[in-house]
Amino acid sequence: MKRRAFAPVARGVAIASVLAAPGCGEADPDANPVTTPPAATVDDGPSGAKRPPPHAFGTLEGGEIGLESLEGRVAVVNFWGTWCLPCRRELPELVELAEAYDDQDVAIVGIAVDSGSATEIRTFLSKFGVEYPIWLSGMEPAVSKFGALGFPFTLVIDRDGWIRKEYLGPQTYDSLASEIDALLE
Repeated sequence: MKRRAFAPVARGVAIASVLAAPGCGEADPDANPVTTPPAATVDDGPSGAKRPPPHAFGTLEGGEIGLESLEGRVAVVNFWGTWCLPCRRELPELVELAEAYDDQDVAIVGIAVDSGSATEIRTFLSKFGVEYPIWLSGMEPAVSKFGALGFPFTLVIDRDGWIRKEYLGPQTYDSLASEIDALLE
């Protein structure tokens, strides 16, 4: 019984911590990468790389999809929210990135966290010209499974599915392009 009574309080504290974290306030776009999400696992991969936890995200079309579907491509996975001002400022950088790498083995994917219905998200994204895939997540898995301590939160994943970099706060085209280029070599 005590555990159940604690769960809503813990969830509320976790959500409040996320909203107060630097990513969803005024974040430094040149911030250092985050070092370790709590739910990622280290296997026999490249030095410092981690496997993302298994998770099925919703799609705007009503289906489900996971990060394993990105294997074979370098991926930039960006957790964001329509309610997050730094995320809004970052969207044009991601749109430019998606356009620049459109003809290469690169996937740019946005994970809309607690951002409303598919129709509301599509309407919001149309204002920014977003054409890359958008998946859906609740706050709880973004925080507890992927370690998003604020938003935007970005993972750079290599072709073999290893998380190579994690960033808290808005990123620029240049910072993400240099990571992508290094993994494409």
